[in-house]
Amino acid sequence: MPRWIPILGGRPVNGRLAVAAASLGALTATVLWWVLFFGGLLTAPSPDPGISAGEVLFVAAYAPLLLWGPLLAAVTWSYHQRHRACTGSC
Repeated sequence: MPRWIPILGGRPVNGRLAVAAASLGALTATVLWWVLFFGGLLTAPSPDPGISAGEVLFVAAYAPLLLWGPLLAAVTWSYHQRHRACTGSC
C-alpha cells in the first residue's frame, strides 16, 4: 500500500485478495455494461422512426464501456501471472 493511505500505508498487499477483488469487479463491470447497453440502451423505444445523429453519437460515446470489464480481467490475469508464487524453474 502507498504510505499516504491512513492506517494501511506501507503494508504489503495480499495478492490473492487483490486478484479476487479485481476479478469480481471485472465480472460486475462486464455484466453491468453489457446488460445496460444491449438490454436497455439499444432496445429502448424511440419517439422517432429510424436512427438520429444524436443516437449514433450516444452509442459511439458509450460503446467503449463494453471493453472495461474484459480489459480489467486481462490486466488482472497479467497481475496474477506476474505475482504468483514461483513453482519449478523461474
